[in-house]
Amino acid sequence: MQITKLHCLFLLTVAWGVSIFWFAPHPPMFDLPQHAGQVILLRDILLGQSPWADQFRINLFTPYLMGYGLALPLSLIMPIATVLKLLLSLAYIAFVFMCVKLRQHFVSDSRLDWLFLLTFFGFAYQWGFFTFLIAAPIGLWFILTADRYAQNRTFARALGVVTLGLILLISHGLVFLFALSTGLLLLGARVREFRVLMAATYPFVILIIVCAGFFFINHKINKDMGLTSVTKWSVGTSWLFGLERFPKALIFSFSAGLKGLQVIYLFVQGLAVFVLLCTPWLLGLRIDWKNRPSWIPFFMVALIIAIVPSKAIASMFLYERFALFLIPAYAWMFTQTSGNERQLQVKSSLIAKLVVPLLIIMCWSSLTLHAISAWKFGKESADIDSIISTLKPKQRALMLIFDPVSKAGNNIGLYSHYPAWYQAEKQGLVDLNIAWFPPMVVRYKLDHLPAVTPGFEWGPGVFDWVKNRGSDYNYFFVRHSVEIPKNLFKGADCPPTLLVTSGMWTVFERTSCR
Repeated sequence: MQITKLHCLFLLTVAWGVSIFWFAPHPPMFDLPQHAGQVILLRDILLGQSPWADQFRINLFTPYLMGYGLALPLSLIMPIATVLKLLLSLAYIAFVFMCVKLRQHFVSDSRLDWLFLLTFFGFAYQWGFFTFLIAAPIGLWFILTADRYAQNRTFARALGVVTLGLILLISHGLVFLFALSTGLLLLGARVREFRVLMAATYPFVILIIVCAGFFFINHKINKDMGLTSVTKWSVGTSWLFGLERFPKALIFSFSAGLKGLQVIYLFVQGLAVFVLLCTPWLLGLRIDWKNRPSWIPFFMVALIIAIVPSKAIASMFLYERFALFLIPAYAWMFTQTSGNERQLQVKSSLIAKLVVPLLIIMCWSSLTLHAISAWKFGKESADIDSIISTLKPKQRALMLIFDPVSKAGNNIGLYSHYPAWYQAEKQGLVDLNIAWFPPMVVRYKLDHLPAVTPGFEWGPGVFDWVKNRGSDYNYFFVRHSVEIPKNLFKGADCPPTLLVTSGMWTVFERTSCR
C-alpha cells in the first residue's frame, strides 16, 4: 500500500494521542489510582510482602483479569504509574487499529479513519475505567473475527471466535456481552436460512455457556463466603430514561460531560462532535441500509444507549461508557456514495479540500486540549504527589476529600480517589477502597470489611470517629478549599496531629497519646 502524506499525518496524530498519557506523572483519570492500588496489592500478596494479606482474598473469577494480568508482571520491573500509562498507550493504538480494520472490512472510506482518534479520551478515559479501555480493542477484534466467521464458516474461524471470546470474558464482562451480541446479529444478517443459522451458532453457544458458568460459580463462591458486600450504594437500579440520552452520549464520546467544564473545552469538543457527524455526508458518502452488517454495530451501540440503565448490580455508568464506540460505529455505516460517478469525483475533490483539513484541525485541537489538560493536571497534582513521596510506607490511610474538583482536569470529582496512589506507590492501604466490589481481583474478607462503605467518598462530611473506626488509620488525606471542620476528629482520645500542608492538601497523622 502506498504511504501518502495523509497517512503520515494520521500516524503522527496517533502518536500525538499516545503522548497524552505521558504528560502528567499520573493521568487525570478518576478511578485509575484505585486500579493501580489493586495491582500492587495483588503483587505484594502473591510475593508474601503485603502487611494487609490477612484482610483480603484473591478473586480469580473476575472479568477484569486481563487488565490486571498484563499489569502485574510489568509492575515487577517498572513503577505502577508507568505500567498503566504504557498499557493505556498500547490500548489506544490497538483501538484505533481495530477501528481501521473494521472500516476496511465494511468497505467504508479511508478518510473516515480520523473519526477514530478522539473517543478513547471521552467518558471512559476521564472516569478512569482502565479495564474497560483495555478490553475495548479486544471487543472490536472479536466483532471483526465473528463477522469473518459469518462470511466463511470454517472450523478455524469458529475456533478464533471461541478463543477471542474467552479472552474477552476475562477482560471485561460488559464489553464481552456487547461484542457477543453484535457477533450474533452479524451472523444472523449474513446467514438467511434458519437451519444453517442454527448450526452456525455453536461458537457463540459455547461462549454463552462458559459465561453463564463463570458468573454462576463466582456468585456461588461469594455467597458461600458471605462476600456479597451489599451496601446502600450497591442496591437499586437507575435507568435515567429520556430523549436526552443520545445528545449526552455524543458529549460522552469526547468528555465526561461534567458540570464546571471550561468554556473553551466545551466549545472545541462540541465543534468536534458536529464536524465528525457531518464529515461523511459532506464527503458524498451515504449509508447503505441494504448492507445490514455495516450498520449492526451502530445499532447495538444505539440500543445500549437507549435501554441499558445507568446504574445496576453495583456498577455505575453502564450505558454512558459505550459512547466510546458510538462515533466509530457511525463511520462504519457509510459504505455507499451518492450521485453519478463523474459528478461525485468533482464534488468529492472540491469538498475534500475543505472537509478533510477541517477534520484534521478538529482532531488536533481536541487532542491538544486533552494534552494541555493532562499537563496542567500534572502541575496541579504536584502538591499531593510530593506529600505522598515523603510519607512512611505501609500505613493505613483514609481519604477525606471535601473538594474533589480539578480545574486542570475539567472534572468535578477527579481527586475523590487520588490518595489511592499512596497505596499503589507506598504499599499502604487506603479507604475508601474498591476492594469492596465483586469484580475486583483483590477483595476484602467478610470479617475485615472497613467501617467506611461505598458512597462515603462523595460525602466525607459524615465522617464519625467512632462509627467509621478512625483509630484504624495512621494517615488522613484531606483536600479542602475552605477551613477544615474543627470537629472533624471529634470523639478521638488522641486527635490526629497536622503533619503537612501543601496547596489544598492537608495530611494528618494519628500518633500515640502523650
